[in-house]
Amino acid sequence: MGPQALWAAAGAIAWGGVLSIGVAYTLQVVAQRHAHPTHAAIIYSSEGVFSALGGWWVLGEAIGLRGWTGAALIVAGMVVAQLGQRD
Repeated sequence: MGPQALWAAAGAIAWGGVLSIGVAYTLQVVAQRHAHPTHAAIIYSSEGVFSALGGWWVLGEAIGLRGWTGAALIVAGMVVAQLGQRD
């Protein structure tokens, strides 16, 4: 892997490094200041579900029964956490 390969991947590196990480985490920190801690924890716990669904929908990745079951359990946990909350 030489400099040509690195230069060819510069766009993807910039996209992943600057936009996906820099902008997304900055917005996350700013928004978290105004979010209820329970809501923030529930949103953060759903990251895996949304990344799996995005990979399935956008990239055509295969999700097996174990993946769908795990996603369903995470969503069920979020629903139970919201139903049990009394603010």
